[in-house]
Amino acid sequence: MTEHASATPMPRSLLTTAADALRDEEVERTRGFIRVGWLVAGLAIAAIFALPGDPRLSRILVGAITVTALLSVLTFWRLRDAAGLRSPLMTGLALAGATCGTLATLYCGDFAGAPLMVALGVYFFGRTERRATAIAVYMLAAGSHLVFALLIITRVIHDPGFAPLRPGVDLQAQLAGHACAQFGYGIAFWLARSTRAASLRAIEELQRATRIAAMRLAQLDEARDDLDRALAVGGPGQFTATVVGSWELGAVLGRGGMGEVYEAVHVDSGAPAAVKLLRRELMIDRMHVDRFLREVRAASALASPHVVRVLEASQPDELVAYLAMERLQGDTLGGLLRGAGTLDRGLLLELVAQLATVLELARAAQMVHRDIKPPNIFRTNDGAWKLLDFGVAVLGDSSGTLTQGGAIGTPGYMAPEQARGAAVDHRADIYALGAVIYRCITGRAPFAGGEAAALLYAMVHDMPLRPGSLATIDGAGLPRAVGGAEGRRGSIDRDVERVLAIALAKRPADRFQTATALARALPLAFSGHLPGELRAAADALVRAQPWRELDVTPTKQLGAGGR
Repeated sequence: MTEHASATPMPRSLLTTAADALRDEEVERTRGFIRVGWLVAGLAIAAIFALPGDPRLSRILVGAITVTALLSVLTFWRLRDAAGLRSPLMTGLALAGATCGTLATLYCGDFAGAPLMVALGVYFFGRTERRATAIAVYMLAAGSHLVFALLIITRVIHDPGFAPLRPGVDLQAQLAGHACAQFGYGIAFWLARSTRAASLRAIEELQRATRIAAMRLAQLDEARDDLDRALAVGGPGQFTATVVGSWELGAVLGRGGMGEVYEAVHVDSGAPAAVKLLRRELMIDRMHVDRFLREVRAASALASPHVVRVLEASQPDELVAYLAMERLQGDTLGGLLRGAGTLDRGLLLELVAQLATVLELARAAQMVHRDIKPPNIFRTNDGAWKLLDFGVAVLGDSSGTLTQGGAIGTPGYMAPEQARGAAVDHRADIYALGAVIYRCITGRAPFAGGEAAALLYAMVHDMPLRPGSLATIDGAGLPRAVGGAEGRRGSIDRDVERVLAIALAKRPADRFQTATALARALPLAFSGHLPGELRAAADALVRAQPWRELDVTPTKQLGAGGR
C-alpha cells in the first residue's frame, strides 16, 4: 500500500447521511448568521450610545457584544469545514450570543420588544446538531428572562430598561406578558428541534428512495439479461440427439459467444453431464480453437472441489471441439442475486473463503481467470460454491496473443489494468472478487451501465459509490437477502468499506496480494476486528482517491448500477 495523497484536497464534507447534509447546511447557515451578526453588533453598539439607557449596564453590554464579536471571528475561521461544528467555539458563541440577548433585554426593558430578537437566536441555535448546546441556549435565554422578570414583578429590583413597565399594571397583566415571552422562547426552541428532525427524516427518505431506485434499476438490468438467456435456452439445439464423444446431447442449457452448452448423458452409463461445444463457424479459426482448449487445460489443472470437474474433452484434431463437465444442480450467484438483491453475510463469507482456495491454486499455477463475476460463480444444492468458465483464463505458459491485447472480461468486474488491455496477474482476480463482494453487499455492481467508453474510463480512473451509502434496505417491497431472514436497514460497517477499498484499489500493488489475505480480512471487518495496519492502508487509499458519494437526486449514476 504505497500510494499517498497528502497534497490531494479532500471534499469539505462527504454527504453520506442525512445528518451530513444538515451539517453542511449548518456550516453555511452559521457563517451567514455570523456575517449578519457583525452588522447587528455594529448597529447595536451605535444604538446603545444613542439611547437613554443605564450607563453601567450599557458598558457591560458593549463589552459583551465586543467579546462575542471576537469569538465569532474565530468561529467563522474554524467553520471552513463541517468539523468546526464540533469545536467548543460553537458552543461558546451560542452561549455568548444568548448572554448578549439577555443583557439587551434587561437594557431595553424586560417587557420591551428585545425578547423577540432573543427568540430568533433560540430558533437559530436550536437547529444545531449538538442537542446539549441547543438546550443550554434555550435554558439560558428563558431562565434568565424568568429570573429578571420575577425580580422586577416582585419589586426586588427596579426595571433598569429605558422602556420600563409603566406603574400601576396589575400582577395578572405582568404575568401574562412574561408568559407570552416564555411561550415565544418555547415555541422557537420546539420549532427548531422539530424542523431539524423533519429535515433529517425527509433527506433520509429521499436517500432511501434513491437507493431503492438504484437497486431496482440493477435488478431490472439483470432481469433483462436473464430473459435474453431464457429465450435462448431450454429447447432443442442444432446438435440435440447427437452423440459427441461418449455423450448424447439433449436440450440447450446455455448459449454464449463461443458456443452452446447442452445437457447430456453418457451413452453407456447414463451419467448426467453438461457438454460445451465450440460453434462450428469458429472451428475454422485456430485462435478460437486454442482459446476453447485453454479452458480444458485451465479447469483440468486445478484439483479443487470448487472448480467444475472435467469429465472428457476433445482432442485438438477432432472435427468438433467439446468439453464434458459435471452436471451441476443449483443456481449461479447471478441468479440468486437477481432474486434477492444481496447475499447473507454467512453465505458471503463461505463464498469468499471457498473461491479464495481456487484462486490460490490458480496463482500457484500462474493462471488468471480474468472473468470472475456472479454468473460464473455457482452454488450447488449441497451448499458448495464453484468457479465456472475458464474460457478467457491466462495461463502461465501462454504467449498472450490469443486475445490480441484487448480488454477481455466483463465490464463492471474487471480490474483497471484489465480494462486498459494491459498485462494482468492474479491480483486482477482479487479485484474481481472484491467487486463480487461489493455486489453481494450493496445490491449493485461497482460499475455498470452507460456508454462503454465512459464505463471503462470510470473503471480505470474513479472509485465506485461508497458501499455505506448503498446500505441494505428493508421494507418497500425489497426481497430478502439470499440466506438471511430479511434485509437489514443500516450502514455498512466502516471496516468492511476498508476491506473493499483495498480489494478495489486501482494499483495492483495496493490491493491484497493474495486471495487468502482478502478471505481472512473480510470476517475480521464484519466483526470489527480489522488489524490496524489494514485500517491505516485503506484510509490512505481513500484519502488519495475517495469513494464517490450517492447523489440524493434520484437519477441513474454514471458507471454505477447494473449486474
